[in-house]
Parts: sequence; C-alpha cells; structure tokens
Amino acid sequence: MKLLKIPRFMAWLAPLLAIAIPVIGAEPYKIGPEDVLEINFWQDDNLNTQVRVTLDGKITLDIIGEIDAVGLTTVELERSIVRQMGRYNKAISQAVVRVLEYNYQRVFVTGEVTSPGKLTFEEIPDLWTIINVAGGVDETGDLTRVRIVRGGKDAGKVEEVNVSALVAAGKINELPKINRDDTIDIPRTFTGLPSDPLSDTQDRRRVYYVVGSVAHPGVQNLQGSLDLMEAIALAGGPVEAADIKKVSVMSKDRLGSQVTKFNMKEYTLDAYPNRYIVQPEDIIYIPPLPDQRRRTILGLGLTEWVGVLGGIGTFLLLADQLSVINISGDE
Repeated sequence: MKLLKIPRFMAWLAPLLAIAIPVIGAEPYKIGPEDVLEINFWQDDNLNTQVRVTLDGKITLDIIGEIDAVGLTTVELERSIVRQMGRYNKAISQAVVRVLEYNYQRVFVTGEVTSPGKLTFEEIPDLWTIINVAGGVDETGDLTRVRIVRGGKDAGKVEEVNVSALVAAGKINELPKINRDDTIDIPRTFTGLPSDPLSDTQDRRRVYYVVGSVAHPGVQNLQGSLDLMEAIALAGGPVEAADIKKVSVMSKDRLGSQVTKFNMKEYTLDAYPNRYIVQPEDIIYIPPLPDQRRRTILGLGLTEWVGVLGGIGTFLLLADQLSVINISGDE
C-alpha cells in the first residue's frame, strides 16, 4: 500500500508517534499498572527516582514506602506523595510526577506490517493511526479483511473490517474503536501478490460478476463488505449441478489479474474460515459438475450466457478472462 503508509526507513519513528499528544478538553490520564513514572523533588534531588507501578497498583518510595498510584492522575499522585513525605521531612513541599512509559494502554499489532508487536499510548487512537504507527502495511498486507481480536471483558471476540474501503471513502470515523489489550491482525493477500493501492480500489466500479452454475448469473451491485459465500448467495446460490469444490475468483491487482480457487464445501465447514472479501469488479465462476459439462457451452448453459452477456456488456472481454480460469476443469 502506498497511500498514507509510513516508509520503512521511517519505522524508527514509531515509538515517538506512540506518545499521544493530549487533546484539549480530554480527561487527564490516570496511572495504570506497569506504567513507569519519574518522580522529582525540588527541595531534595537525592530523593529523585524512577519507579514502575506494580500489578496491584502501588509504587515504593524511600522514606514513606508503598503508596497507591493506580487510578490517580499525576497531579493527584503528587499531592499524595507530598502529604505523606511531609510527615517525615517538613522541607518537602513539592513533587513532580511524569509518566515515562504508558504501558497500561497497550494494543498488539500482528501480521503484514513493518513493525509488529506491542504499542503503548497515553490515549489509544483510531485503527488507521495504529496501523501506521506500526510502520504501515507491507505490500502483501490485505486491508480489506483486517481482524480485531478483542481483549479485556470481550476477550476472544473477533471482528473483521474492510479498512481499505472506509479509508478510501474518507470514513475513518466509522472504523471500530480499539480498546486496551485488543490485537489487530493484518493478513496476507490470498495469492501472496502485492495488494492494490487504496486509490485504485476506490476508482473501480462497485460491482462484481457471478457466472456459471448459479440461479441468477450476471452483474451484482457491491455494497459494503461482502463475503464470497454471501456474494454467491445474492446471485441465487449454486444450482444442483454446480461443482462447488472448484469455484474460481478472478480479481485485478496492479500486476494485471489473478485467479484464486476455493473449495466452498471446505470453506463453509472450516471452524475458522479464512474469509475472502469480494473486491470491486471481481468475477466469480462456479463450474458445472463433470457429467454436466457436455450439455453446456464453455461450462455455461444458454440461459446463463444470456444473463452474463446482459450484465457484463462485452462478451469478448469475459471470454478472454474465463480462458484464464481453466473452465474445462482439466488439471
């Protein structure tokens, strides 16, 4: 992906970008477990220290020992430290607390990004910003089916989102909100070939084609994020004589076109299917069973060809594309 992607040579900036700039009017940050704090005392710099907040929410300081920190803002913790320190040293009237590492507000990015791993923030930003803080997607990263594995109280829940479509349409505000401990996974393209730039996806016609052994072959409007199974269902579903084990999807990429084959029987039975999200101008071909092919022309019945030609508009282009898909079914 080229659009809005952070180049590889700038990947070293990711840790700096992860330090969020406070938003005017936003709630003050509240200290969490595993945050690293810097504490300075103006009246006695010998007491200056750096501490990590424990999992049970406490820090330990010389003289006063353990003190609660989790859930407090830095200003509230400063007051608490001065109040308790003043019992032992009346000269201490001011302390300054600064968060060095925001380890509590963390998310994880995996898959086809330049810098996968844990990212920490003062305030967790939107999904698109997080992807770019992780260095942006690699060339084979597929932004059309980004998976969000929820953490926290929704642990194990999985959401899939077409980031490419929303970003290209300028609808970043409609991306799912990312919460603490969520994992964002960027999968590879099905073919392993470079994915399309966002601008190319946006410029294509929002249609796809279903040809072959389905109830209603032809052109279909592409609305939202559509799974391959849903796309076939909207074309009336496969007919009885369809060979659903040899479905082919021909899609465009910057190198030309590519064909991906699916065994829809396995696709539907898999407990965790690697879903294919239909792209603009994809051609989905469902061949007939072997014993039905002799009754058809190039694998399509007369009624099917009428629907196809009416929907696509140009037979020569379609015939040329179908020849790539190996309609005969011969290995």
